[in-house]
Amino acid sequence: MDWDNGLRALADKVTAVAPPPATIDLTMNNLSSLSADEVAGIDERLKSELTRRLLRLAGTAPVDVYLDVTLSEGTEGYLIVAQIRRGTNEETAIFPVSKGAKNGKRSGGVALEQQLVWEQPGVILDFALPPAAAGEAPTMIVLEPGRLTFYARKQAAWQIDQAVIIPPARPWLRAARGHIDLSQSLAAGRAGLPGIECKGDFQHPEAVQCGFVSQDTQPWIQGDARVPKAFDAGGDAAGVSLQCDGRPVVLATGKEDWTHSDFIQGYEMEANGQGATASGNPTEFGGPVTSLWWTGIEGVARAVVHNLKTGNYEAYIVTATCSQ
Repeated sequence: MDWDNGLRALADKVTAVAPPPATIDLTMNNLSSLSADEVAGIDERLKSELTRRLLRLAGTAPVDVYLDVTLSEGTEGYLIVAQIRRGTNEETAIFPVSKGAKNGKRSGGVALEQQLVWEQPGVILDFALPPAAAGEAPTMIVLEPGRLTFYARKQAAWQIDQAVIIPPARPWLRAARGHIDLSQSLAAGRAGLPGIECKGDFQHPEAVQCGFVSQDTQPWIQGDARVPKAFDAGGDAAGVSLQCDGRPVVLATGKEDWTHSDFIQGYEMEANGQGATASGNPTEFGGPVTSLWWTGIEGVARAVVHNLKTGNYEAYIVTATCSQ
């Protein structure tokens, strides 16, 4: 096992103990021959793996899990020793890392992980998980055809806090698409369906106003502007601000219609932007991927899936990393 795989396995273990958006208090200790700079790099990579899984690093917010990591060393390699404490429960996990992997090079392409965060019987057009302020409950925003719903995380469950009613779409504007845009800030949030836009301070949903607009003012309808125009995998695509060996990574769905199961595949773009190569294994879903957008976090996208077996709409976080 190399460092990246070991740190990913540790992040998966922490996620199993405390699902997102739990707050983690991380402490890193070094009992090995690794230099201070190497330990700092490992610490940053672990923090990146935790935040990719929508776990929050403790600031002044209440702490859900205390994670004490010690880097140790044996005759056959390094050891990542983690003590994970949540409430009165504590467990220890050990992940070996071979010394030969210390400066290992990537060879496995783009690795994808999916994480289900919400499901419901009604249609989901898009969703967002805004960063929570210190001391405040995590929030989730779900865009549906007729409303924009704001949830708060209470007692380990999502509960409706407020909802903004969206006016019925005009028949000629009706489409099963939507988009939430928090790129400017939560206070300047936008959410839209074709021909309809809701905007305002998403920290105060009562101030959000919805109304009809021209589709010409809604550039999201044309897709992700960061995806090279020459790229076409047949389905929806999203750039995720990630590069593997200097090649930009794009995620794309399959090209079947919405009556089939689907997948998301990672692609590495050529330097000139004129070609792309499928990289790594796809991550599969139980129905069509009806929405795919970048979250604003490096390597992390959000996807909506219509599960053909249950009939529910499912909200997923999909994380892309460069495999070793």
